[in-house]
Amino acid sequence: MRSVWAALRFLTTIPVPERWLDETSTAPRMMLWWWTVTGGLIGALTAAIVWVAYLRLPWIACAALGLVALVVLSGGLHLDGFADMCDGVGSRAPRERALVIMKDSRTGAFGVIGIVCLLLLKFGLLAGLSPSWGIAALGCAPVAGRLAQAWILYLYPYARAEGGMAGDFFAATTREHIIVNAVIAIVILFVWLQLPGIMALAWAMFWGSTGAAWVAHWLRGHTGDTVGAMSEITELAMVLGLAIMHGLSVGV
Repeated sequence: MRSVWAALRFLTTIPVPERWLDETSTAPRMMLWWWTVTGGLIGALTAAIVWVAYLRLPWIACAALGLVALVVLSGGLHLDGFADMCDGVGSRAPRERALVIMKDSRTGAFGVIGIVCLLLLKFGLLAGLSPSWGIAALGCAPVAGRLAQAWILYLYPYARAEGGMAGDFFAATTREHIIVNAVIAIVILFVWLQLPGIMALAWAMFWGSTGAAWVAHWLRGHTGDTVGAMSEITELAMVLGLAIMHGLSVGV
């Protein structure tokens, strides 16, 4: 059970006392069992915040608040990876140079442009949903994003020859981790939205996997930054899928 606290400390900004952890619980292979559970908690907390806010605020303000809550609860970890990947892609540099650019802690122009476009797309899609669907989308998207992370960690090699912390997660991920996290994700999304949630998850994983395949071809593997970036892409695809189904359901 201690490994769930380790996963929460690693993937979120939720305070976790050090005494709740031990050396075994912080091993990547242990934390990976809880990847989609952590996504579910991020989503549930975000949805709860937005639901309370909607009692007094218009939906468009609540949609913006939901995006901010997702960033705050995740510590902007994956959004930072998305910015780094945008800098690498925008540089049009060879693989080795792109990896150096992505490792730079400074965010370049392409990273800023990428973040602005990503958040605008998420906000626009959320604002166009009904409040009930929008709250559900905020609850579901982090689950899909964390499942995509686990899938990429299992499927692709680590791209940096010099190694790094992310490399430990690539090496530790097994097929059993994917099966467990997939089952958990399906259950959580079914609870939120029943069949539309499962359909949106399949749609999101398709686009996340397509993006991951392109990145793997470009870099001959993945890095921690690109895993986080594909998580953001999968979340966006999840919201887009729900927006399409919502539009169809109301005859738009």
